[in-house]
Amino acid sequence: MLPRPFYGDQDMRKRQIDTLKIFNDNVTEISANEEYRVDFNADGRSMSLSIILTPEFPSEKPVIFVNPAFPHPWIAENSNQVLGAPGLLNYTQHSDLGRVVQAIIREFQKSAPRMPSNEEEMTNEHHHTASTVPLMFPELQNLTIEELQEILENQDLQDQFLESDPQLLQLDLETEAVMCSIEKMAKDNMEKQEMVDTLKTDVIDRISSIVQMKMNYEELNNKHQKLSEKYDPHRIRECLKEAALKADEDAEVIAEQFLLGNVPVETFVSKFAEKRVLGQARRAREERLAHQLAQLDKATI
Repeated sequence: MLPRPFYGDQDMRKRQIDTLKIFNDNVTEISANEEYRVDFNADGRSMSLSIILTPEFPSEKPVIFVNPAFPHPWIAENSNQVLGAPGLLNYTQHSDLGRVVQAIIREFQKSAPRMPSNEEEMTNEHHHTASTVPLMFPELQNLTIEELQEILENQDLQDQFLESDPQLLQLDLETEAVMCSIEKMAKDNMEKQEMVDTLKTDVIDRISSIVQMKMNYEELNNKHQKLSEKYDPHRIRECLKEAALKADEDAEVIAEQFLLGNVPVETFVSKFAEKRVLGQARRAREERLAHQLAQLDKATI
């Protein structure tokens, strides 16, 4: 046999299942390699453990449930899962599943409370039911069997008895009070619903106004951007420079036409002088604006 450290995962899993069958009687395979049931007796009561092997078993500890559940430190509260057994708390892949389950069974056989048989349960239930009747209707204690039988068979007597019972009268009063409270709450909710609807309408109107204001803002902002670009001092300077160059070019064209004899002297003198003066004026404005912009840039640094 190979030493344990050299077992493969499937071999280790099979070995653990084998230990379950070796150390325990009445082992039933529910699902091969995944779920098993071990039946045992505790104080004359048939019990069982359900052992579920996860895909990670034996690296991960098994999940064990006891049926039927009963109060015990090893059993989770409001559950039938076994959690506090030392074999589970200290479980490793080298633990023996069979010994862990065997220890749990022995503990439950020693500490499981005596559970009543079905006949005892029915008797206790009947006794409990009978003992609660006088507590609910103490006035029935003084009636004979014939009187009780008569009430049982007579619908009018039943109604009369129920209508005169103090507990039922108190219950009716409490029910009426609860109904009144519910009606008041419903009325308050309806009034608050109207308020909510009004606020909702107001919010919708405000949102519509905000949307319209945002659209107007975007439109005005676009206009502002276009006007800012149009009247930007740097843009005006470029326009003046281009206009001055255009006036000089027009003057040169007039001079060429005069030299070719296409323009009379009087026309040449007036138009040439006009274009030259216009170009110089625009250039002077461009230079003055450039100087002002330079001073402005220097002041903002």
